[in-house]
Amino acid sequence: MAKKQLVRTLGLTQILMLGIGGTMGAGVFVLTGHAAGMVGPAVILVFLLAGLQSLPNSLSYAELASSFPVAGGGYAYISKATKGVLPFSVGWVSWFSSMVYAALSAVGAAYSLQIFLPFLPVPLTAMSLIAIFVVISLRGSEEAGRTQVILAGILLGSLALFVILGLVLPSGFSWAEFYKEGGFFIHEGTLENMARVFQAITLVNVLFVGYEVIATTAEEAKNPGRNIPIAVVGTIFICAAVYCAVAFVALGVVSAQELGASSTPLSDAASRFMGGWGAPALGLAGIIATATSLNTALLSSARVALALSRDGYLPAFLSRVHPRLKTPMPAILVSGVFIALAAVSGDEVFLSYVSNFGYMFVVFFTNVSVILLRRKFPDVKRAFRTPWYPVMPILGCIGIVIVEVFTELHALVVGIGLIGVGLLVYQLRRPAERAVEVAAQTIEAAHHEILVPVANPLTAESLVKMAVILDQARGESTLTALSVVKTPGATPLGLAQDMLDRQENGRKALLKRVADYAHKQGMPVRTLLRATRGISSGILGVAEARGGVGMILMGWHGQLSTQRVAGSVVKDVVRSASCDVAVLRDRGVGEIKRVLVPTGDGPHAGLALRLAWDIVRAEKGSLTALRLLPEANGVDMEVEMEVLRQLVEDDLGEIPAEVAFRLKRNNHLADGILAEVAEAKEEAAYDLIVIGASEEWFLRNMLFGSVPDLIANGAPCSVLMVRKHEPATVSWLRRTIKRYRPTNSSEVSSQ
Repeated sequence: MAKKQLVRTLGLTQILMLGIGGTMGAGVFVLTGHAAGMVGPAVILVFLLAGLQSLPNSLSYAELASSFPVAGGGYAYISKATKGVLPFSVGWVSWFSSMVYAALSAVGAAYSLQIFLPFLPVPLTAMSLIAIFVVISLRGSEEAGRTQVILAGILLGSLALFVILGLVLPSGFSWAEFYKEGGFFIHEGTLENMARVFQAITLVNVLFVGYEVIATTAEEAKNPGRNIPIAVVGTIFICAAVYCAVAFVALGVVSAQELGASSTPLSDAASRFMGGWGAPALGLAGIIATATSLNTALLSSARVALALSRDGYLPAFLSRVHPRLKTPMPAILVSGVFIALAAVSGDEVFLSYVSNFGYMFVVFFTNVSVILLRRKFPDVKRAFRTPWYPVMPILGCIGIVIVEVFTELHALVVGIGLIGVGLLVYQLRRPAERAVEVAAQTIEAAHHEILVPVANPLTAESLVKMAVILDQARGESTLTALSVVKTPGATPLGLAQDMLDRQENGRKALLKRVADYAHKQGMPVRTLLRATRGISSGILGVAEARGGVGMILMGWHGQLSTQRVAGSVVKDVVRSASCDVAVLRDRGVGEIKRVLVPTGDGPHAGLALRLAWDIVRAEKGSLTALRLLPEANGVDMEVEMEVLRQLVEDDLGEIPAEVAFRLKRNNHLADGILAEVAEAKEEAAYDLIVIGASEEWFLRNMLFGSVPDLIANGAPCSVLMVRKHEPATVSWLRRTIKRYRPTNSSEVSSQ
């Protein structure tokens, strides 16, 4: 499957705000108090040293993200530098650390919300916020980028106001409060103070990883050679300045001990010098701040999952990019689920240590990647080069090792355990993929039989010919022709069956005719003659009893009217069969060279497309995939063509050369399909239409739904209508979701 590229929609302002908002939110409003409680006023030194330690790392990211602007961040760079278990481990840890940081941000926002609604449970609130931002991310990186600019702008303005008012208001900053704990360093002895400082750096280091967030979205950056280095380095300096200023003011208003014990330290400080509206104002700012971090961390984690999937380390469906929204929808949804699970703990300190360990693991190998890629690709044009190479990346690695020595033990255990799980996944992924493939083949082989009930001599030959074509394409299928005789209730079924077996009759003659035709085509066919109480119950009973029936293929002769459909044998089978069902509206099955299939995103449309492709392969013909669009303005035909191509690729696993694509404007599906058939008749007529059931197929007076029934009645060629079997619960759930899903302006109603 071809790799889908993301669209470059993020400008310098958006990239910079992604970096700032992605790190600043949880940092200022969640962890500042904890860090201040650990080291007192020396928290300012902590932020300066953490920014200084992050500077070499940011320079490495600036070079790599501008030279190789692809989704995935640090994982993408180590993957270019080397192959095997190391790139996977980096990508695996990068994915989970981004998700844990997103969970940390959601938890921080939940604590801020408790200022206004103290009864809200933190885990449930965090998960609700995650769901909201999943929806925003699904709408596209441009939408997320605009959201980020707004949120980060409000955040910076709120913090600037906090600092200014804290310095100028009478009840604001005081040196006495700043040094209340006894001085700049609050612990006894130089070694103890330095140990606490480094431990605090480990806690807040995660607040400077905006460069990783920026790098993971590099594939969506405009002018990456210029914008990414500016944004990466700018994020470090802006964040360091803001952290120091905010911590300085907060410690001059509230003691370090009080800040360390609070889940909302800045709101507590604001309430001291801003009065009654101080806490709500900073609480609102805290919600915005942590929301920006959640927004960017979710964006980042989904892009890493996309990159891992592209390289074959994660399931292929995670690399799918929605053709209209241009976002990795499956990766966003899966990442959102894991983020919600991580947020259940509600422990912001633990989440911070775990995410910091993960990020530093990734950043370490990103520094290594700078050296490896300089050697591997010396001629690649680099818009930005790390200064003082290779000293800077080496210093970055040394700084990470020193800082990580002070990580809390339980967070270190979790981080190492995460790497261990990743290594296990890496070793087992190939055997697991093979096991799934074998299981799928086993299930498919177990349902290889095509059951063809025959009763009408006018349609029997066309039915068997269609079954033979499908059998030839599938290779492993077997054909069974069935004739069912209704037996009166007074006659024992055993006696009736015995009479049918011993006597010559028209049913036997029809089965023999069918078998002879199949044998001429080189296809063996089994014949069954059964006595039953009812025709439809007999067909369904045989299908159930045989176990291996994957499809029932039936015929329909004449018009589909509500009177004929309601209560018919075919309708009973379509409604009740626990396997796929296909019904041929027979207008003669001759040489099939051109097949038309109207496309859709449901299971029935997918089955129709796959069966149409089977027929085309067997007959060496061509397939036209048709998508109907409304006649209204504002429909992007280029985007809709990409939607159509991806629908085909998702169902067939490829885009075969024999498949042509057609977009047609018509506000009514049936009219549009019939118009396409009429236009083609003037040049090269279609020999067969294959169409999936619409959502009304279960209604009593429709065979497969309003649109398929109208096509079957109005088309000049034969029409194969199909219904994909799915469990009743799944079918109900899918229809319910579809009913309440907002309708896209480019979708045509099937009614």
